[in-house]
Amino acid sequence: MTTRCTDCGTAFVCGAVAGLPSCWCMKKPTLSLEASAAAAGCYCPACLEQRLSAQTSAQEA
Repeated sequence: MTTRCTDCGTAFVCGAVAGLPSCWCMKKPTLSLEASAAAAGCYCPACLEQRLSAQTSAQEA
């Protein structure tokens, strides 16, 4: 079962949607409420990495 990325539309497997006990994203840091507020779904690995990097950069500034 695949999911489409909220950002780019890429198909990927979301463990939660697929009914698996966990998802790959659960091993990643969480996004801030501001960074994830507009999302109405899941991000693919590449888009989640981009958002996490941007969040880290903003926190360091």
